[in-house]
Amino acid sequence: MYQKSLRDKVKDIMLSYREKAYFRDAVVSVFNKDEVFFTLPFGDANEYTLFDVASLTKISTSTLILLSINEGHISLNDKILDLLPNLCAFPTVVERLVNTRLENLLTHTSGLPAWYPFYTSNEDFYHILNKSICLPVEENMVYSDLNFMLLGLLLEKIYSSPLEKILSNRLVAPNRLGNMCYLPKDNSNIAPSSYGNPIEEEMCRELGLSFNNWRKHEPLIGEVNDGNAHYYFKGVSGHAGIFADVHAYIKLAQLYLNSEDRLFNSSMLEYAPSRGLGWQLGERYPKGCGHTGFTGTSMYLSKELNVGCVLFTNRLFFETHNTKPTDDVRLSVHKAIVDNM
Repeated sequence: MYQKSLRDKVKDIMLSYREKAYFRDAVVSVFNKDEVFFTLPFGDANEYTLFDVASLTKISTSTLILLSINEGHISLNDKILDLLPNLCAFPTVVERLVNTRLENLLTHTSGLPAWYPFYTSNEDFYHILNKSICLPVEENMVYSDLNFMLLGLLLEKIYSSPLEKILSNRLVAPNRLGNMCYLPKDNSNIAPSSYGNPIEEEMCRELGLSFNNWRKHEPLIGEVNDGNAHYYFKGVSGHAGIFADVHAYIKLAQLYLNSEDRLFNSSMLEYAPSRGLGWQLGERYPKGCGHTGFTGTSMYLSKELNVGCVLFTNRLFFETHNTKPTDDVRLSVHKAIVDNM
């Protein structure tokens, strides 16, 4: 009855928000460390539909970083200027990042700006970073894509391999995660993520920056929504770009739920306000942690409660661009789960 009751509650919640046009398609799954209780698809999706997971990519990236720490390649206290010496060619970057450690990138306490459209310039990454870093210094915790762009570049340096191969060979294959990849080759079962990049177009206008290669306002299927990931990094970056089905992120969550590794377990604790090592903490993740993606994706896990939830939607896929944040959806589902424990 526990599983059936919770299943019905979650189904009702999802149907209610879908009727209010919070999303077109969705898949939600609830599980513990050993088994999947249920998986519910909505709209045109099925339980094996791939979604553009957006910033859930960061959890795959942070997991790879934790693995590389355990392998002895790097440590949390390493200074980022030592790890990526190309940064040292730019005095402004050196001044800003001189005391920045690997831990600061994972916890978003590096002081880097939240976002910058790298694709508006033809220069290499480090020159554009130098340009973006001239924006005002950010204090305390500021969630920044730039932190995880750097982590992606760091992984490529450590393993002397492209990031998409590192993901496949060092995370997906060894842990049998299944359908999690960059640059998916088969678009036949991929949920559309959005109609072009209207939100980023407006963000660039607000910064007074121009870009002439915007995608048409047509359905994006199998192309990453994130502008920097698509236009600048050609679909592969540490901050965005991964496509996956819910089962892949269920297995990734179960990797953490089952872990006895000290670093993996501590990564889910608070290292900075509302931040673990890669993870988000706070009221939307009762007695646990999780992460969200701009396209409408999220994952939640609680080691204390031995429960998790992966929730994928395509909230941006409205031709009118009348998009709604999915925080209320997540909170409602997570509360239903905890109330049934």
